[in-house]
Amino acid sequence: MKKILLFIAFSLTIFNLFAQKNGSITGILADSANHKTTLNYATVSVYKVGDSILTTYKLSDDKGVFKINGLPPNVKYRLVITAWQYGTFRKEVELSTANPALNLGTLYLSTKANDLNEVFISAERPPVIVRKDTIEFNAESFKTLPSAVVEDLLKKLPGVAIAADGSIQVNGKTVSRILVDGKEFFGGDQQIATKNLPANIIDKVQVVEDKQAKRRAPDLTAAEIPQIINLKLKKAIKKGAFGKLYAGGGLKDLYQAGGLMNFFRDTTQVSILAYGNNINQPGFNPNDVQRIGGFNRSGVNSMMMSSSGYFEFNGINFGGSNNGVQTSSGGGFNFNTINKKGIKFNTQYFFGKSNNLLEKLSNTNQTLGTDRLITNANENTTSLILKHNIGGKLDWQIDSLTQLTIEPAMVLNSNNSISKISSNNSNANNQLINTLENLNDRNSSGNKYQLRADFNKDFKKAGRSLNIGADISATPNPVTNYNKSNSIFYLTPSTSEIDQLRQNNVDNFRSYLYGNYSEPISKKLKFKADINGNIINSENALSTFYRNPANQLYDMVIPNLSQTVKQNGFKTNTNISLGYKLTKDLYLQPGLVHNYISLNNRFTNGADIDQRYHFMWPTFQLTYKIFRFNYTASFTEPNVSYLQPVADNTNALYIRNGNPNLLPARMQSLSMYMYKYDPKNLINYNLYGYGNFTKNGIINTITINNGVQTVNPINMSGIYNFQGGANISKDFRKDKTSLKAGLGFWANFDHTPVIVNNILSNANVFYVGPNGSIRLSLNDKVEINQSYSINLNRSKYNDSFYTNISYNTHQSTSELIIRYPKKVVFETSYALTINEQKIAGYNNNIKFWNAALTYLFMKNDRAQLKFSVNDILQSNVRRTIQITGNSVIDAQSNNLGRYGMLTLTYNIQNFGQKVGGRQTFFNF
Repeated sequence: MKKILLFIAFSLTIFNLFAQKNGSITGILADSANHKTTLNYATVSVYKVGDSILTTYKLSDDKGVFKINGLPPNVKYRLVITAWQYGTFRKEVELSTANPALNLGTLYLSTKANDLNEVFISAERPPVIVRKDTIEFNAESFKTLPSAVVEDLLKKLPGVAIAADGSIQVNGKTVSRILVDGKEFFGGDQQIATKNLPANIIDKVQVVEDKQAKRRAPDLTAAEIPQIINLKLKKAIKKGAFGKLYAGGGLKDLYQAGGLMNFFRDTTQVSILAYGNNINQPGFNPNDVQRIGGFNRSGVNSMMMSSSGYFEFNGINFGGSNNGVQTSSGGGFNFNTINKKGIKFNTQYFFGKSNNLLEKLSNTNQTLGTDRLITNANENTTSLILKHNIGGKLDWQIDSLTQLTIEPAMVLNSNNSISKISSNNSNANNQLINTLENLNDRNSSGNKYQLRADFNKDFKKAGRSLNIGADISATPNPVTNYNKSNSIFYLTPSTSEIDQLRQNNVDNFRSYLYGNYSEPISKKLKFKADINGNIINSENALSTFYRNPANQLYDMVIPNLSQTVKQNGFKTNTNISLGYKLTKDLYLQPGLVHNYISLNNRFTNGADIDQRYHFMWPTFQLTYKIFRFNYTASFTEPNVSYLQPVADNTNALYIRNGNPNLLPARMQSLSMYMYKYDPKNLINYNLYGYGNFTKNGIINTITINNGVQTVNPINMSGIYNFQGGANISKDFRKDKTSLKAGLGFWANFDHTPVIVNNILSNANVFYVGPNGSIRLSLNDKVEINQSYSINLNRSKYNDSFYTNISYNTHQSTSELIIRYPKKVVFETSYALTINEQKIAGYNNNIKFWNAALTYLFMKNDRAQLKFSVNDILQSNVRRTIQITGNSVIDAQSNNLGRYGMLTLTYNIQNFGQKVGGRQTFFNF
């Protein structure tokens, strides 16, 4: 509680600092010819008379009103007002102590015929220009340190937010790509150059809508359309190279090393990387890997990140581990170019290798009326993972209205792991029910072959568009698992042994075809048709063999544990709608969706099962100003693995069956979203919510006998889920001090049937999480970041057989960065997690404290020597808690623990010079 009160007191002090009363200038901007036409989002720049340094600025709001606070009185100021398609307006004013609040009334600006050729006095370049569909920031107006990179510049721009995972938002809208001089630069993905390009080579930062995303999804509202950031380079910067080399070591033979080099010349870019470490860290952070280029060009089909630093793109692990301790290495290259016809080509190859050691303790506590089933497990798993990724992309802008994209990709993945698990079950009286010693030697492959193609066509008639495409993939995934286990039962004394080989080949083929067409019938009425189809061809072939005592080979086939399931068929989804613009702000789009699914399930040891279903359902979409509501429905077929009518007994105390009689699930979905950005007060806020109602959804029924759980999937209705949240943030600026404060709230509610030992109950699971954060920057010398969140977890049941569950989790993260004295950077972070779910033997309060000291040297600070200490308090664990059904699962896994590391990094930057030839590597 003391920490929370200190946090509140600190926040109030900071807010008071920014709320000090000073002079202000207010006014309204309007068209000189039509006084009723206000000038929205015009830039009002303030300079001191005789000074060319920008004092402050504001944008007018959606009614043309502007208000500039925090101006000291008894000073003469020069206002420079710029608005798209209007001439520049200049006015000198003076604030006095007697009259610190100056109201200029209405200021009238005259239109200008040629805004694009407008010439600004160099000392008066406006910091922001808002055109019809473009926001343009003048980089010189936002001062950064000499060693700053583009990311440092973007953080200073109003409305721009960079999350911990590196994703970027502008005024609450997601940034999909970053371009350089209008060209795709290293894949055009987020953070493509933010960590490498120096800020001092940027002339302008332009923000525009992603028109390609709008074509592919015409129903996107203004708040949902992704943004593109275009970095306009200074004229002298057109060719160059950049990258970094780093190497570090510490006690206990710990090491890390890596290199990243990028070359670009006009329209061609080449990237090379390599890394290796044994400190459980990615070789590069997600930003580094994304900006290598090619990931967006060749397609980021999947992305996964965790708070511990682990991440994957397209199934490729670039080092680091979500659980356990890992040694990793890898390398690859990307090549991107654009030919004279404007066709963009990309090819890439990446290889990754990781050795992982996982030591995990888990406690699963199930409520069963007056009894309980408490499972304690101790797992030790070692694994070797090898992954290859080969991909490419062709992007052809045939003409200004037509675009063709073709993306082939191949992923080859092998995972060899040996897992040893010791577990035991006990009841509410702490009586031991059984124990299990289990060994799994598993070799698996996760391969994927994919081809995606997309054709977009806009027509001269405004609003008419056509988009067609295909996504074809094959995923052959063979698994070989040698499984040995020994179970001992105590209440009814007995033993059980298993020594078997399971060969499971899962082969999925998908061919997804889609198209949408929009036709404006009138200025207010629009017709839209969306059609897609999915061809399904999946196989799950399972063969189980016992070891033959005679020859010690696994050649004894077990018929009741062997089966092949093949699923063939197709499904279609057709959605036809009419959009009507009722008023300027209100848009309605009612429609009708038709779903059809045809499946043939074939079994080697059973009768075929044919399934054919179709239904029609209304759809509806409403858009009113910043609010959007959507309602639709769809079919989802059961995965072929659920249909496999053979028990998975690799864990002898937790046996999973399949069900060949499962039906497709029908889901109704609704969503709502509201977003607002107030440029006058620098406030962002949004409100969102989603809901799903499922008929014939799949749940697991559990039967517990003598501590052995047998799981059977069945269809159930009455499943629904709601999730939503709200966020608000505000920027405060005064002189060289900036503060960004944010508050958020999210909630999730799941209503799902739970069946244990034939006792049915509805589980109502609530997750609620309020959170807040503050980011304070004092002249770029000191940065303070503080965040706090609490997750309230509740689970309630309507049958007394199950016990309600309640616990809270608190998380606090504090960060301090000091860039003083010159050339020295001190940084430290402290993360605290408090888990109120009390389980004996588990670390409920986890404290992570890291600190580092960096010394910058050489020209432009391109060399850095960093000494860092990780996990100073020796927490040495990771911990997770979750509610599933009638259970609380509490797990903790090993971490690397405390260690020190000395790392040398050399940044390579060569711009405006030739690359190669007589220019040697260290001349960069």
